[in-house]
Amino acid sequence: MHFLISGIPASGKSTFCRWLEEKKGFLHLDVEKPGVLDHHGLTTTWNALFDASPSAAPFIEALDKFQRPVVIDWGFPPEYLDTVRKLFDGGVMLWWFAADWAVARRKIQLRRYQHVQYFDIQIRKIKDALPEINALFGAHVEYALPSTGIYTPPDKIWESMLDTLVGPRKMLGLPDPVHLAPCKKPPS
Repeated sequence: MHFLISGIPASGKSTFCRWLEEKKGFLHLDVEKPGVLDHHGLTTTWNALFDASPSAAPFIEALDKFQRPVVIDWGFPPEYLDTVRKLFDGGVMLWWFAADWAVARRKIQLRRYQHVQYFDIQIRKIKDALPEINALFGAHVEYALPSTGIYTPPDKIWESMLDTLVGPRKMLGLPDPVHLAPCKKPPS
């Protein structure tokens, strides 16, 4: 099972992906970092996702060779929704990290990134594409950076994600969630 973690810039995607690697054994692919795809031998199959190819199968097959779950860390520009759809159609589970946009912008400013305007451009693009993003990601939304400005801890995000997963839990080696049966009266 492979995940794509995407969403609002500064929403905690990379922090969560690093946590998945450290605590849950995932391979973390931050595809926006130079050299990551080359290091793992994935550059060709990743680049093919952006071609007219109708399928992500070669990329998914390359991920499967790692013999462990992979988390793709990619805050994709909305113009690449078709590529995200290919990943989804190929079996990659999509997760959107939502955030209070004003709080995320302040986080970007605190990081002293020189180009806050790029954040503003990305947010405008996301806002325009939000109906399509919502349709594609469905219920797989985690509110990782609420208006309080305090990031949701990775273990809480993971628990929330697992609450959404029923069938795929077995693929991760986890038991199904326990549903409590109604209380019975003790025998008299």
